Amino acid sequence: MVVVVDVESVKKKYLDRLANLFEAGQIDQNTVIQYRNRGLKVYDAVNDLNCPYLSRVIPYVVIGASDSFVNDLTVPYQATSFIAAEAFSPNSGTFVFKLLGLKGGGVTILTGGSRKLGDNVFASLHRIIVGNNAIIVTVNNMMENHTQIWSWDFFGNYLRSEHPKIYDELLNLSKRFVNSDDFYFVISVRSLESVSKSRLLEFYEKNEIAMLNPKNKQRVVILTTDIIHETLSKVIKESDLISYVCTGEKLDMGKGLQILRRDYGIKYLLNDGGRKMSESMRQDGLLAEERITLEPFSLATLKHNIDDSCILGKKGLGIDGSELKGSLLLDSIRIGDERANVYVYPLSLTPSPSHSFSASLSLL
Repeated sequence: MVVVVDVESVKKKYLDRLANLFEAGQIDQNTVIQYRNRGLKVYDAVNDLNCPYLSRVIPYVVIGASDSFVNDLTVPYQATSFIAAEAFSPNSGTFVFKLLGLKGGGVTILTGGSRKLGDNVFASLHRIIVGNNAIIVTVNNMMENHTQIWSWDFFGNYLRSEHPKIYDELLNLSKRFVNSDDFYFVISVRSLESVSKSRLLEFYEKNEIAMLNPKNKQRVVILTTDIIHETLSKVIKESDLISYVCTGEKLDMGKGLQILRRDYGIKYLLNDGGRKMSESMRQDGLLAEERITLEPFSLATLKHNIDDSCILGKKGLGIDGSELKGSLLLDSIRIGDERANVYVYPLSLTPSPSHSFSASLSLL
């Protein structure tokens, strides 16, 4: 059955929650003002995306900011995405995003032995809608998957055989949203040690890095320091496809993001650099939202090592009692026994003066 959503009711539900949280003393006035000024963007899967089969799985897609807010930002609106599974026991309220010692963090174990419908659809939509302008990764993260192009069909291909109509809709959606002429991979390189450890130059000279292989015609921006640029550019030369953004002696992510917004026109940036990178962005007030598929508890996880470094969140850490520290749960959609959740964070940056933010918020 095709599912059509009342977009205005989604927005009203969110605004009502903000009011209730404020009245309960769980969020302060500045936070309410920021979230209200950010607004929402909601895509109805049927009317806006023309995806009736997709609507049966995810009836709408919500972004934690309006177009006008994003247009006025001096940096890209940045989101990240993860999959996490409940650990230790059913209803423990603790969610892990990786298992120690397993390639790729043991994602298939986290999902109960196979890639699930909900996460594959949700993750595909991340890349098509949030990541259609740019995706940022760390050099180490990129090199762990250096033979792959990080496009939506990395996840979408799992849908091809069992859910061909949904796959076809996502394919058409990607053609509509993603324009290769306006799309960038951004590679963050923080230290010469990471260059050496990742073996970036060695693999580049062998032409084994998919993102940097000219035949793939991917536009790449390397975000780094002046010293690292001097080293890398001798081998990875600037071209029509490869450019550098340098932020001085140290990697200044805020400055780098400003340049990406100003000089490259990047409005939306999907952070695919891993947990450490997204946490640092959040601590700097640069990460706007996280899009996370929550998986139920699986006995298979008990056979593998889990420590504090594996934990994504715990019930009660969010400012509204949700799972992610410092976040507010914006929206949650149940897909079978999975949940497609969107969490938003307060930002430490403002758009243009046309938006009435508190003066206590710093301007980048």
